[in-house]
Amino acid sequence: MNFHDALPKIGRQSISFLIKDLITGYLLSGALKPGDKLPTEVALAQKLGVGRNSVREALKMLSSIGVLEVRKGAGTFIAKRMKPSILNPLILSLVFEQGTSKEFIELRLLLEIGSAELALAKITAGDLERLEQLNLKLKKEGNKKERNPKKLLELDIAFHIELHRIAGNKLLFKLVEPIYPLFFASIKKTVETDPQLAYRNHQIVIDAFRRGDIELIRSKMKESMKKWMDTVHETGGVSV
Repeated sequence: MNFHDALPKIGRQSISFLIKDLITGYLLSGALKPGDKLPTEVALAQKLGVGRNSVREALKMLSSIGVLEVRKGAGTFIAKRMKPSILNPLILSLVFEQGTSKEFIELRLLLEIGSAELALAKITAGDLERLEQLNLKLKKEGNKKERNPKKLLELDIAFHIELHRIAGNKLLFKLVEPIYPLFFASIKKTVETDPQLAYRNHQIVIDAFRRGDIELIRSKMKESMKKWMDTVHETGGVSV
């Protein structure tokens, strides 16, 4: 039985999110695989018993995160190359959650401060040196006349991922690793707007670690996050 024949009718009251969930369900179960071609919008709408606009919106949502790719003149396909985290049910639910910018900011704040507190008891001189070097590379790239936005984002992310690694909690890191890409769009905005802001924020955190003061680390992390939040709001909010 192929994908088209297996599709159930889900009723006229269903919306694009239910269609999206149906398609991702087939992906997670293995019924759909990378490279598979989807039926046309018209065929999907008829089979599911829904309006074509609902189908189109669902396909747009999946295309926006790289699950689907549209090939002109050929149709819509499951992307051949996808990051494993894309199909993580938790990540999919967060990507499509009708959350606010404030909620995403709060989520990042909790992750950052939590990791920082854990890292304080485990951080070594070598760890601090790696953080310093990553931050100096970010500063150097940000000072170039012709900045490389992709490189700036990679260096900024590398700093935060390293901090989560230093925290030394495998379970936390397993959550952070797939969730952190949700912040990439907003981090990209801030690092492009003012590369030195990220450098200064990172340095605040490094200096707090050197002093070994947990209260100072908490306050400095919040201060650093506040500067990021302010820039996010000025540049249009968090987008994922």
